[in-house]
Amino acid sequence: MKTLNRFSITIYLATAFASTMTISCDEFIEVDTPRTEIVTATVFNSDASAMSAVRGIYSLMMASPNFVRAGLEEYTGTASDELISYASSINTQQFYQNSINPTNAELIHYFWREPYKFINNANGILEGLQNSEGMTDSGERQAEGEAKFIRAFCHFYLATLFGDVPFLTSIDYNVTSIAERIPFNDVMLSIESDILDARALLADDYSFSNGERIQPNKWAATALLARVYLYLNDWEKAEAMASEVISNPTYLLEADLNDVFLKNSNEAIWQLQPVVPGLNAGQGSLFVLNNAPNTFSRRVSMTPELIAAFEEDDQRKSLWTGTFTNATGSWSYIHKYKVRVNTVVTEYGMVLRLAEQYLIRAEARAHLNDIEGSQADVNVIRNRAGLPNTTATDKVTLLNAIEHERRIELCGEAGHRWLDLKRTGRVDEVMSAVKPNWESTDQLFPIPQSERLLNPNLSQNLGY
Repeated sequence: MKTLNRFSITIYLATAFASTMTISCDEFIEVDTPRTEIVTATVFNSDASAMSAVRGIYSLMMASPNFVRAGLEEYTGTASDELISYASSINTQQFYQNSINPTNAELIHYFWREPYKFINNANGILEGLQNSEGMTDSGERQAEGEAKFIRAFCHFYLATLFGDVPFLTSIDYNVTSIAERIPFNDVMLSIESDILDARALLADDYSFSNGERIQPNKWAATALLARVYLYLNDWEKAEAMASEVISNPTYLLEADLNDVFLKNSNEAIWQLQPVVPGLNAGQGSLFVLNNAPNTFSRRVSMTPELIAAFEEDDQRKSLWTGTFTNATGSWSYIHKYKVRVNTVVTEYGMVLRLAEQYLIRAEARAHLNDIEGSQADVNVIRNRAGLPNTTATDKVTLLNAIEHERRIELCGEAGHRWLDLKRTGRVDEVMSAVKPNWESTDQLFPIPQSERLLNPNLSQNLGY
């Protein structure tokens, strides 16, 4: 992982980016590393400068395409049964065909180097805070909490996409360059530890981000923790964490489905603010079809299977999907985000929202045999979409109903469908029905070959 020894210049440029947003992405990698002591002295001498460094990571996340800026939606959407890909790029088609080569450049950039770059920045902030001078206690706590949250969040996607991965807590290249993969459950337990720390450190409101929901707070950590417990099959803790978020009056399901993905919607727990001039959320640019699909700028549409999964009277079908038709054909697209390109920013990239917490709690309650409680949570989501209460009355039918609601409610969001199929053990059954060349080993992405050449301790996943 050759980019991990460049913390100093990355954090410096991230800080500058948060203020100017004019630095090209290549500069974060290409500039030689200055002395860490100089950067520490300038970045961690006040709350404002330290927080600027933290916000710089979010700017990096939104500055160029990567896993969190529509990468998950596109590549796991085409790898699963959500999206059709029209891309001419061989690298992009490999995801759609579930035949990813370990040398795939998009695999390396979107899903390995970018998350580890963000992790490296977070680790640099944590190291810098240990010797900070001039910061207040509350400032240090917030910066530490956000850095640990970012580290946990990025490791979550690395683990769920690749399986066993290195869990990095250092910026020392001598350590990171030989880091070994550790078992998936161990990674998840380390993620849990980071989020618990973040939850205890972070503010419980959005006062530190000018009232905007663009930086994680205590409740974002609680929501992510609920998701982690769901993946660990720790039903009691998943239920408890989701309940804490649901009971917080700051978060409310939007009555109008058209308002859910607006910036700072009542449903948003954490969003990412666009930083590229003229663009709103990357998902809008990806999904919205204002013309027929092509091989580059409008390269995905919804699969027939996903469209067919919507119930006829579901308002999510009428409000969250769209259709473009011309003389040559008709194509359906995900229309949760309404803006493709606009200089006026009205939509932020949704990362965590309240509806997911209801579905996490519904699933946890079903496993805990709280049938009525699970039904109630499913019904909240269904009723909001204009649908009647669920007809599921036992654990088995409820779990099937919850899988259906997650597929519809969370379609085109954060890789949920792909990850849900894997964690529930349903991936082989579902994918073999829609992808003729499907093999069970396709459910994990390959470890990038270039990284294995740099780090001899990185083993490869089966099937590659």
